[in-house]
Amino acid sequence: MKFRLYQLYYVLAIVLLIATMCGSLLHVLAPSGATYTIGNFSLLCPNGSVSHSVVALGVVLVVAALVNAFGLFVSLFSNFELQKRSSILSVLLLTGYYILLLVYVLLVINSDDAVTTVSLEAAVMFPFTAIVLNVLSFLSARSTEAKILAKASGFRLRD
Repeated sequence: MKFRLYQLYYVLAIVLLIATMCGSLLHVLAPSGATYTIGNFSLLCPNGSVSHSVVALGVVLVVAALVNAFGLFVSLFSNFELQKRSSILSVLLLTGYYILLLVYVLLVINSDDAVTTVSLEAAVMFPFTAIVLNVLSFLSARSTEAKILAKASGFRLRD
């Protein structure tokens, strides 16, 4: 069995998504001194209470990691069509993740009705890196498929 580059992209994307699930994403600091901490599965309020209203962020990451794992599994059988489709689905899921994160941040900011400061953690950029890796795996699978088809069409029988 030959190891392909797109398989490495899938593994790196899965590792980045799991690392994103483990940490906090950002802190919202209000002028009154209240600090909200947004994670993937919970929102820590200034009074110490924990709200699980942002659990959709974590669910999207889990589904994206499962889609990447499926793409890695399918790559073992060189099914290029399913690989490309799983890469596209993962890119769409992670784009939706950022849209959902933006909605949650705007909801937290608007709940305080004042100018707030948002500080980002490093884990916010991991899904974007996973998007780039999924695009690279799509392009790599496409070029590998084209090479195999070009090689196969060169060996046809002639009359």
